[in-house]
Amino acid sequence: MKNEAELLIEKLMSYYNVFTISELAKEINTSQPAISQWKKNNYIKAIASKCRELGIYSEIFGGVNTSFTQRGSGNQQIGTQNNRDSSNINNFGTTPANPAKIDEDILKLVEALNSVANALNKKQELKQELTKLISTLPTL
Repeated sequence: MKNEAELLIEKLMSYYNVFTISELAKEINTSQPAISQWKKNNYIKAIASKCRELGIYSEIFGGVNTSFTQRGSGNQQIGTQNNRDSSNINNFGTTPANPAKIDEDILKLVEALNSVANALNKKQELKQELTKLISTLPTL
């Protein structure tokens, strides 16, 4: 029976469309021995930390309870993003960290935006748009 870390590593390999731990290591800028240790010692927290660093935590550990369609110019459909509720304990017995105590509804929306931006390789554009939005808000 596979441990939880093995299942997560398989999800990462599937996400990056790679077939070996060496290939995965290159994709996520981690050493192959580190990934082997995660697997051997069932290091869920190390995998979660790396996924957060990469901006793919929701994709690997579960997303948010939101379903929407992203559309491009001329209403050309790009794709539909469906996510699961991250406010609940996920399949691996951990809860996403929220040390800043961000409103859960806002956090879900930000996670959904991050998921779509990552899937469409548009994270930089998302950061720029969020920065613009913040600059229009009144100062406190």
